[in-house]
Amino acid sequence: MPINVQTQMHGAAILVLFEELGKNIPEINFSLKTGDSNSCYIIEAIRPSVLGKGKRLSCGLYIKTASARRSPWRYNYLKQHQDEIAHLKELHGEVFNVYVNGEDGFACVDFDFLKTLLDEVHEEQEWVAISRKPRQAYRISGNDGRDESLLQKNNFPNLIVEYFKRNL
Repeated sequence: MPINVQTQMHGAAILVLFEELGKNIPEINFSLKTGDSNSCYIIEAIRPSVLGKGKRLSCGLYIKTASARRSPWRYNYLKQHQDEIAHLKELHGEVFNVYVNGEDGFACVDFDFLKTLLDEVHEEQEWVAISRKPRQAYRISGNDGRDESLLQKNNFPNLIVEYFKRNL
């Protein structure tokens, strides 16, 4: 079975995420399940307990890839993508959008932040753009957002790691 570029990019993002989760929260058991589409995943976490049931938490993960080597990177969201993300939010309480920016690195936003870029009205096609100047943090904008926003350095995977630390 050939491995396409999108699968390689998804694998790189998931590897970085699980390495950080394991390093920062070693007492938690994490697993990954595939979702309805090729871009959709579910991360499940269990805090084992000696007596009784352990604590469980899950979240959605939606990965978008761009193969351009340099900034800016543009990501299209079809109506069905946004519907799938909203469904993940309903099922798991949180969904993170991870952007693989060519060979440059990763960026991440949670559901609430995504809704500042793409509002609740799911049009047939919308977009998110990410740019970065050398040695600076990523900047993100969307067709429904007003201004370009600055993302914290290393917000991926830190945003997801902090979510699990805070809620487990």
